Amino acid sequence: MIYLIFILGFLTVLFIFLGLYSILFNKKLKVANRMDMYLADEEEVGEEEDITFKEFVLRTIGGVGRAVSRKSYMEDKKTKLQQAYIFMRVEEFLGLSLLVAAGLGLFLFLLTRMWFIGLAGFLLGFRIPDVVVTNTKKKRMRQLNSQLPESLTILSNGLRAGFSFIQAMNVAATEMESPIRDEFLRIIRDNSIGKTLDDALMDFSNRTDDEDIDMFVTALIIQRKVGGNLAEILDTIAATIRDRTRIRGEVKTLTAQSKISAIIISLLPFGIAIFLLAVNPEYIMELFQSTIGVILVVLAIFFQIVGAFIMMRLADIEI
Repeated sequence: MIYLIFILGFLTVLFIFLGLYSILFNKKLKVANRMDMYLADEEEVGEEEDITFKEFVLRTIGGVGRAVSRKSYMEDKKTKLQQAYIFMRVEEFLGLSLLVAAGLGLFLFLLTRMWFIGLAGFLLGFRIPDVVVTNTKKKRMRQLNSQLPESLTILSNGLRAGFSFIQAMNVAATEMESPIRDEFLRIIRDNSIGKTLDDALMDFSNRTDDEDIDMFVTALIIQRKVGGNLAEILDTIAATIRDRTRIRGEVKTLTAQSKISAIIISLLPFGIAIFLLAVNPEYIMELFQSTIGVILVVLAIFFQIVGAFIMMRLADIEI
């Protein structure tokens, strides 16, 4: 019976995860399947060949793997470290993550003498550096986004004064503060050592991973190909970014209640568990001293995380 409960619990969690993934990333899966269909050979598309059950399972697993991991883990971490402006190699970051994971897992195991608590601490510790890098990246992206309209205005004024684009960008880099100054200086340096301006701008867009900067870079590249008044284009982009920032602030204010509710609902069970552990330890320790109790605790934590994730996604409105 215990093994049956384990198997059923595992299958339940697996199917819930696959269902949530298909719901949240349905558009990406459709695009990936469409691209696979167009990239396939005509003979493979036109012919219907009989496949065995083993080949079907292997193809299904391969498709799920391609859909989930479009980028390798190392490349993803390297890109995230660059976007957060953290000068650290991926190997060093992974070593730091394992060190934090081992330290937190060992500490919780020695504190509670429960292996599953130590395992949870190990997994949580492995994620802590990644969370720090993600928060650093988001903070830097917010600073870049807030500085972008003013820097575009300086670029536009420089172009009207008769400067070239590189000269106007140099003036903007001199007038502005980091991080936009660092990015503009890097574009100028890349262009001075032989890289084309379009490639330098595309690298800037890839480093920042911001929609407003993508719009700015795309407009510049198109203008360089088809021509036009670049000063007026930059003024229009600056006004558009200011409007988007204003709308984001209004949406953030309107959705703050839902996000706070998600946080409170997620933390409330843990707060009650800590309170009961302090008031009546024998009552709540029954959950951790039996197999069924441990399974129920794991499932409860999993569904809490899923519920909080769904509530945060519903409150996350793209502008």
